[in-house]
Amino acid sequence: MGGGGGGSQTSESGLPDWARPAVESSLNKAVATEGAGGFSHVQDLTPEQLDAFGRRKELGQRGGVLDQIAADSYGATQAYRDAASGTGLFGADAIGQQAQALEGTIGTAQANQLGQLQGQSALGGTLGSARQQAQTQQALTKTGADIAQRELESRRQYALGGAGGVLGAGSGLQNQFLTGVGETEAVGSALQQQAQNEGDAAYQGIQRLFGLYGSPALGQKSVTTQRGGK
Repeated sequence: MGGGGGGSQTSESGLPDWARPAVESSLNKAVATEGAGGFSHVQDLTPEQLDAFGRRKELGQRGGVLDQIAADSYGATQAYRDAASGTGLFGADAIGQQAQALEGTIGTAQANQLGQLQGQSALGGTLGSARQQAQTQQALTKTGADIAQRELESRRQYALGGAGGVLGAGSGLQNQFLTGVGETEAVGSALQQQAQNEGDAAYQGIQRLFGLYGSPALGQKSVTTQRGGK
């Protein structure tokens, strides 16, 4: 009796032969690019960025201009905090303190008013009566209170208006100090990004090239080997 042998079949696939030289050339280029640091390229900071960072650091370390602006702005908020909490110029005792501060002005106004009231009472025949004295005292008290109230309202409005002006000016000054730094920094960032793109161009090109090698449009080479037995 005779015996039979089995067979084997091997299949291989890959790039077409005509594409191999281009692939080998690309691999060589990739190795050279990697060896030159092209795959790990990080662009240095530009002179514009270094200048902007230096000026920003100087402003921060100086502590004078920006800190003083911040301190002035915070101090200006006291008027708003007093108004909200009912303290200072907006406190319950503010009118009494204002009247005391204007004691001389109020006294002069009341003296002039007293002379007028006494003259009117004399003409009316009521001078010296208890009723006339009570009315006179009431009028003089109201005059003093009105003067103090008007002055207090004026001071309150001035305080709130001044606080708003300081806050607005502080914000504007701070923006002015930082605008130049920001513009220089923006230019530097754009230049750095462009240089980074240029430095990455070789790596990006290799990536795109190998992407094309894997495209179905390139085709594949397929080889099947049949081995027989007996």
